[in-house]
Amino acid sequence: MNFLAMVVGSIGLFLCVWHRKRLGLSFDLNKQERNQILWLTLAFFCVIGSYTVLKELKDLFFAQIVGANYVYKVKLISMFVLIPATLLYAKLVDYMSRFKLLMFYSLLYGIAGFVIAYFLNDPVVGLANTVANSNRTFGWFIYLFYEGLVPFVISVFWSFANSVTSPETAKKSYTLLIAGSKIGGMFTAGIAYLMFTPTTVLGKLQWSSVFINQVLLIGASILLVISPCIIYYLLQTSTEKSLQGYEAVHEYEQEQEKKGEAETGVFSGLTMLFRYPYIMGIFGMMFFYELVNVVLGIQRIVLLQEFAKDAAEFSGEMFYQRFLMHTVGLFISFFGTRILIKKLGEQTCLILIPLFMGGLLFCFMMFPSKETILWVFMALGMLNYAFASPLREALYIPTVRDIRFKSKAWIESFGQRFAKACGSGVIGFIQRIALVGTPAYTALFSGFFIWVVALWTIVAWLLGRKYSSVIKKGEAIGAD
Repeated sequence: MNFLAMVVGSIGLFLCVWHRKRLGLSFDLNKQERNQILWLTLAFFCVIGSYTVLKELKDLFFAQIVGANYVYKVKLISMFVLIPATLLYAKLVDYMSRFKLLMFYSLLYGIAGFVIAYFLNDPVVGLANTVANSNRTFGWFIYLFYEGLVPFVISVFWSFANSVTSPETAKKSYTLLIAGSKIGGMFTAGIAYLMFTPTTVLGKLQWSSVFINQVLLIGASILLVISPCIIYYLLQTSTEKSLQGYEAVHEYEQEQEKKGEAETGVFSGLTMLFRYPYIMGIFGMMFFYELVNVVLGIQRIVLLQEFAKDAAEFSGEMFYQRFLMHTVGLFISFFGTRILIKKLGEQTCLILIPLFMGGLLFCFMMFPSKETILWVFMALGMLNYAFASPLREALYIPTVRDIRFKSKAWIESFGQRFAKACGSGVIGFIQRIALVGTPAYTALFSGFFIWVVALWTIVAWLLGRKYSSVIKKGEAIGAD
């Protein structure tokens, strides 16, 4: 089965490249743009390859050390823990260049990963102690620490990419970045699955579950350390003009530096989030997705742990699902996202996001079952990373530095956790007033999803209209 999947994937990629013009996949990039996108894609390969492993390990470690039933609680706590971390990050934005900021956080999480991997084998605090307990602080620390990966590593990478890319180049090439990240996710998730599955070549080595987790954590940490090295090479081989990004924003930031007004304080990103409806709209696009995702995600973890025979099977199943998400996401990014953006434009594609998601939720509510939850969760992830993500990130291109780095960090740290906390609250509220599987339970969740999709669609329409207007006029959001 694995061999067949690899063969089909290889043939698909070959046909994709061979018939790229016929399929509308001719990217029309000049030499400098190709160089820039190539190295950005390789760096993103490392970042998402690492994140794919760390995201699952974070959940796995917490479930095994603390207990899966406490996932909803740690999601609530993470919302408040990340506030001081985001304030520190906002301060660093004023003093560090965009590359140094990316390097600092990549190395921080990379080096810390080596230390955490060492303690995983500890008989008291590590995985060697198989008794899950809510008092084991090591599990809480791992989860809360790696919750910062999105706002302080992935978000910083996208902020860097958005700052050196023009809207025209992004439209032609951001699907390449996503495709590269999907390959990175497939690579690491595939290796993890093979290591946890006893019938595969790597599984027959009969390594202990603890040792496999250590190897995966160290490998993911190495990828994080490599990513800023690739970006450094990009900076050395690119011209200054090619790294200016959106012209209107670049000119505004140059004027701010000349006036000595580049340093704006730790709360500027937060104030801009509430000051500009456009930025609040980007927050809304993220909020509604996370709201739905966490409702299904918590149920997924509980289901997988319930039906798995042991920790290794639990881990292997989670990585196998992640591998499928990246594999299908790769083809969506090549055959779907690129063509849809080219044919329909960003404004229409933004509206398609909640409509696609709503269709999946409709399937879930019409055919509720354990299998449906797992497949709908994976489909939501595929669409988000392969279709919604490049569109959402491109929205930051016509914004000033404070919005790209500071407001974005607030959205993806506190804002994202706030969305997850709301999702956890919805689950808790519905479960308190209705029994699982009853008509009342189904009706409450159906009503919740309908309202979310309706509001999501309105926000997407308004946001797409504003983006098109700003690009057409050559304006910069946040420059007034």
